[in-house]
Amino acid sequence: MDELQRRYAGEYLFVGGDAERARIPAAVERSVDGMFFIARGIAYQRLLKTCEICSRYTFSFGGGNVTVAGSCQIPDVSPDDGREADHTTKLGDTSKLSQRFVDQTLVQDFRAEEGARRVIWTLLPEGDTLRVQVIITSKHLPHPVDYTLTYRRKAAPPPPSRDAGP
Repeated sequence: MDELQRRYAGEYLFVGGDAERARIPAAVERSVDGMFFIARGIAYQRLLKTCEICSRYTFSFGGGNVTVAGSCQIPDVSPDDGREADHTTKLGDTSKLSQRFVDQTLVQDFRAEEGARRVIWTLLPEGDTLRVQVIITSKHLPHPVDYTLTYRRKAAPPPPSRDAGP
């Protein structure tokens, strides 16, 4: 397994709190600003559903695939060389997914007829904090949805104590 895969592999928990949660509706609001009011409401609600914050993500690499599994979604699985694979969300939306490392970041690109989503996973140098930038674009949106979330690596459980006598 390559060094970047080793660094990223593991489980991460959302630590962004209320401040980061509040950024999503604001980012969605900015993206639909300027749309006709009926279309705006529909787009706003649909985007909020697709911007759900998963409480945890697990990254694994094996068999030539990258797997990003979130607690609130169907796992994202595609070849680790960046080739596209078919992808379906829990909402039934279909797209083409590619995942690859670009420099020191893991980049996911979801491409569909109605738009695209790019997710940029950046593991900070200390190795435990993961920043996630989500950018959603569509020819129907006046502006992209763009927000960032923070996750922290789940600590491994401590080894069993040797002092635990009878």
